[in-house]
Amino acid sequence: MSFEDKSQRYLENGYALGRGYASSLRLNFQHHLLRELLGYSIHPDIVSNGNLPPNPHIADMGTGTGQWLIDVGHEIPSAQLDGFDISKDQFPSRAWLPSQISLDELDITKPIPSSLEGKYDVVHVQLFLCVVQKDGPMVILKNLSKMLKPGGFLQWVEYDPTSFKVVSPDPLLKQNANDQHVQIIRGPQGVATTWPSKLLSHFESVGFEQVTSNAYPVPTELYAPFMQCHLCAAEEVSFTAMKNDGPEAQGPTFRKLLAEIYKECQTGVTMAESPVVTVGRKSAI
Repeated sequence: MSFEDKSQRYLENGYALGRGYASSLRLNFQHHLLRELLGYSIHPDIVSNGNLPPNPHIADMGTGTGQWLIDVGHEIPSAQLDGFDISKDQFPSRAWLPSQISLDELDITKPIPSSLEGKYDVVHVQLFLCVVQKDGPMVILKNLSKMLKPGGFLQWVEYDPTSFKVVSPDPLLKQNANDQHVQIIRGPQGVATTWPSKLLSHFESVGFEQVTSNAYPVPTELYAPFMQCHLCAAEEVSFTAMKNDGPEAQGPTFRKLLAEIYKECQTGVTMAESPVVTVGRKSAI
């Protein structure tokens, strides 16, 4: 069993996470956790020094429940905010959204409509770890770049599996299940999930300028909620993307591992990590 099983073989035919109300709740909680960790919605380098016009056009790719856009709407009331996702199943009701927010379906792995080319001052992407395929993020990056105006900014917030490590308050405590979980996420030799740690060079390869990439280590007081989010997401994967045709099938076996992980976490053992935020500016020429 490996992350590659989940993110590659299954995702070629669909999305490995759930889209129901429990999954939406997990996604909303995950969003607010990242907001707490980062301390911002849009990176300070983007919003400072007059980089944005008075009425910026801002897009959120893989918007899910639209929570990032709602936060940005509070921070920049004059912005036009467009959210896109391959599925509308997690979109809030139009009646519940501010008038400045619109949501629509779009597959960012396919050529983008000409109506979206050169439209946005900022494009935001968050948590595409289970979306990017074996060939890496270059196709997605090129499409995102096309959506930006000259001089526009791309912000990509991502989990970085190369930063995952098991931490323990006592070396004598059991941590086998957490160790196994880290290896599953990384995949064979870690090859399936190294691209987030290389986003800076990927941005530069596409032609972005002023590229920065910063890691945000999760503090100990957030270990528990981050761990709970990961376990919820992993459980979704076990039902959505794994076989569940018997007690010994991949799904039930994986859920037994998740139960063991949670037991270890209750003793203080868990998976520490440092999500990465990469920002780049499209050439103004």
